[in-house]
Amino acid sequence: MTLTSLIVVPIRLTALTLVTMLAAGCGNAATSTPTPTGGEFLSPSGNISCEVDYHRAGLTQAYCQTVTPPRSVTMGATGRYTTCTGQQCIGNPGINTPTLAYGTATGVGPFLCESATTGVTCTAGGRGFQISASGITPVSA
Repeated sequence: MTLTSLIVVPIRLTALTLVTMLAAGCGNAATSTPTPTGGEFLSPSGNISCEVDYHRAGLTQAYCQTVTPPRSVTMGATGRYTTCTGQQCIGNPGINTPTLAYGTATGVGPFLCESATTGVTCTAGGRGFQISASGITPVSA
């Protein structure tokens, strides 16, 4: 697969996925591998996927999305976030993205994301968001 063929694919590639594909020589589909600078995870339901980047590919952010309904949220290191609604706001998680079990958490740098049956909550700098099929709501740490 060449980079040119990746560009014409009608999906949103996340920075971590694209970097992983480039590092792999674009010969195979992306594989998610958590690192000291970030990683990706899925909720056990598979409806929520997140990517956390800490000084990775020039990014320091937490990004999560729901497939149904299609929406996403991007949060910076201070806990401020922006949301997007619609199919144009989501992409595909990397192949072999690990699942973050309910009741467990992961994080890097200022970010902490926790998985629960009610959704995924990510915080940084004392505030953040919860994302679920019901919507995106603000939270404080």
